[in-house]
Amino acid sequence: MSRRRQPLHPIRQGWTVKRATGIGVVAGFAALVLGLFAPGWPAALRLPFLLLSGVAAACGLSILWITAVDRLRYGRRGERLVPLRVFDVALALALALPSLWALGVFGDR
Repeated sequence: MSRRRQPLHPIRQGWTVKRATGIGVVAGFAALVLGLFAPGWPAALRLPFLLLSGVAAACGLSILWITAVDRLRYGRRGERLVPLRVFDVALALALALPSLWALGVFGDR
């Protein structure tokens, strides 16, 4: 009889970096397209833009949170994951910072 090897960490369902990345990129791109095609910012387009920017910012911040918790919980997991974590942090900042800036600039109007 052969035993199947159990995974080191069980697969978790719920909010993951992969889901946050997908939703955040789509929301950020949609907000960018909406911002390009909305000269003068009519009132009807302001709320969808702010909602899409908020979703993108929340996704970016959640990626940072998940990455930090993973680092604190499991510590060093090997040198092979370092480029992946750097990419996660860079993507999270690319989602969060412009979205938070847009919320600050266009939310005051």
